[in-house]
This record gives sequence, C-alpha cells and structure tokens, in this order.
Amino acid sequence: MGVRHQVGMWRYPVEQCKKCGCALAKINGRTLREALKFTKASFPSEKISSVHWGSVCPSCDAYSLGAETIHPWPFLASDGVMRVVDDYEQGRVSNQSKSLEFCGFRFSMSALVSANRLLNVEAESTRALELCGSALTENSGVSDFLQFSEGVCKWGRGQRVWGNLQRHHGSEGLANELRSWLLFAAKPCRDEEAIAKGAEIKGLGVSFASKHLRMLAPERYAVLDDVLQQGLGIALNPRGYRLFMSALRTLAGELEQPLKIADLEAAVFLLVRQDVRAKS
Repeated sequence: MGVRHQVGMWRYPVEQCKKCGCALAKINGRTLREALKFTKASFPSEKISSVHWGSVCPSCDAYSLGAETIHPWPFLASDGVMRVVDDYEQGRVSNQSKSLEFCGFRFSMSALVSANRLLNVEAESTRALELCGSALTENSGVSDFLQFSEGVCKWGRGQRVWGNLQRHHGSEGLANELRSWLLFAAKPCRDEEAIAKGAEIKGLGVSFASKHLRMLAPERYAVLDDVLQQGLGIALNPRGYRLFMSALRTLAGELEQPLKIADLEAAVFLLVRQDVRAKS
C-alpha cells in the first residue's frame, strides 16, 4: 500500500491507478461534483460522496479535473500537497512545480493560482461589497453602515448574525457601533486592534468581524473563520488574527504574481476547505 502521508489528523495510503500506474490523488466529493458539472466529463457517480475523499488519477482523470480549462480543480496529491493537473508531466509531478507552505498546509503555486481563478468566476457580489466598503467615510449616513453590514452578513451566509446584531443593538445603536469601529479600522492601526474592536460588538465575533474588515479594505485585511481554524489550527481570537495576517503577508511576499491579501486568503481557504469538508 506504500508510505502513509498525513493531512490534518487523517492518514491515508498511497495507491496506484490500475490503468496507468500513476499514484492516485484524493479530492473531496463536493469539489469533484463541481468540476464534473463544469467539464461535463463522465465519472462513475457511485464513487462520489460529497462528505468524503474520493480517489482520482491525475493522468487518466485529467479532463474531469479541468485539464483543458484555465482553472483546473485542486486535489490532494499522493505527496500530501494540494495540486492541479498542470503540476504533472507524464503521470508524475513535474520538476518545475513549485510548492508553498502556509501554517503547515502545503500546496503548489499552480493550485493557488487555479483556486484564485475559480473564486473569480463568481466574484461580482464580492466586488460590489468592496466598493461599498471603500465608500464609507466620516460623511456616510447611518443607512450606509447598516447596508454594508447587512451585505457582509448575507455574503458570509450569516443572516442569523445580522438578526442578532439588530436584536442586541437596534438599528441606530448598531449603526453607531459599526461607524465607530469601521472608521477606526480604516485608519492606520494594528490588525489585533482592528479585529478586537469589532469582536467586542455583541453578536459579531471574530469570524464575521474579519469578514467586515475584508470588505472594508481587501488590500489590508482578510477573513479568518472556522474553516481556517479547523484546517490550520489558528485560534479565533485577536491574537490568532494577528498571527494569521502576519503569515498571509509572508506568503504574499513569496508569490511570483502579487495578489490582494483578501484574494490570497480566499484562494487558501478554497484549498483548506477540502480537508475540512472531507472525512476519511
């Protein structure tokens, strides 16, 4: 069965493709379904479970994994690195494939680029919220801060968070809290201070506070949520956010092509999410 690699707390055996002998990779079933929906490739449906890892061959299943697209779908290669089919030559990882590491999580440069492109396929709502955040100033009205916050909560699937914020503070009180915090965070300040001031707003918490910061200034801030907490072991508190942002900026400095901090985090999130979603 070969050497056993580890991602998170799960160990899996390396197996070979029965057709070509290439080392099989793992992909979360939900991710594979998304790829097949786009590529229209045939694949045995009984092998796809949305909540488990599934086996794929980087060579034989290359078309299914998006080999002919500009955003092939990432998968977990047999060496424990998140990769895409572009990392392979003749069934083996190319010597030209560059690997990166973020908080112990490994992925190829190609996988990161593909993840960023996949996220940009449906980025219209994200860009609209970024514009809304950048427009907030001292002269913005109460409704502007409320509209921005409601949009962020909806974007982050946090309708319950939005409801709790209104229940705890009322519209006027919430607007004042948001205004004070967001105008503070828009000015030069430390990451830990910016997130702490938001997390102090009853009903918000670090995860959704970071989502607000991300939309307020995507070149400065990024999202830290429970997926990244589970996948990377980063604490959901102000100190954890400081360490997370520091690590992100270090990673950004290693890239061949620059990405906004928020876009870099989103690409990493998409890669980490497979490990969090899948069960051994």
